Amino acid sequence: VVVLHPAERAAPTNVEGFLADAELSGGRYDVRACSARDGLAALQCYDDADEPAPPVVYGAAFRSGGRVALQYWLFHAFDIWSPFVPQSPDYWKAHEGDWEAVTVLLDAGGRPVEAATSRHCGGARRAWAKVERRGARPVVYSALGSHALYFRPGRYAQERRCWPKEALAVFEAYGVAVVDHAARGRALAPRVVPVTRTSPAWMRFTGSFGESQFLHFPQATFAYGAGPRGPAFHDLWRRPFAVPRGWPAG
Repeated sequence: VVVLHPAERAAPTNVEGFLADAELSGGRYDVRACSARDGLAALQCYDDADEPAPPVVYGAAFRSGGRVALQYWLFHAFDIWSPFVPQSPDYWKAHEGDWEAVTVLLDAGGRPVEAATSRHCGGARRAWAKVERRGARPVVYSALGSHALYFRPGRYAQERRCWPKEALAVFEAYGVAVVDHAARGRALAPRVVPVTRTSPAWMRFTGSFGESQFLHFPQATFAYGAGPRGPAFHDLWRRPFAVPRGWPAG
């Protein structure tokens, strides 16, 4: 169960709709009519490009020595993070295509023992007994704009290692904290769509889902880094047990 921030406009959606509105150029997909460079002003464009569709998550199962890791990948067409609520036109980071994931680790008896959520360049894990649930389903909270996943509502400092040191220096000069905001808003129970490393066909795409990332401070916008790659090219997919177990517990 995915709980969105009350100010969030975009639910996790299907990849096919994104690809239908994008063109392939230079090893990356780029939504034709919109640009992440426009920041908050681009929200309506991405809303218009992303045709309404029931929310989905993409699911995969991995087995090792009797253990099982269940991965649930969430895709958003547009990521627009700001350290403020309401989101600020002066401070933001934006990119097309956004992948986040929830992992549930099962023991040899098929019982859940831990859940792990991705956020930016890392994640966190929690004992299953301490995970909020609705029935058998774990509940996660999607941060406003960035869609980083947390176990509870709150204001969370992002890991400094996820940012270029130059960007952190600018935030510090302006006195702006680099934080996510998660809160109780609309709750979704997305349909699970099974995927493998090779199916559907877009799982084999080696490029980026979206144009370059953009970072904006007052009076200046910078491009840095490529958009994210698909699930099968993330370390979490390649090491489904070791990666979440390496994240901090809390």
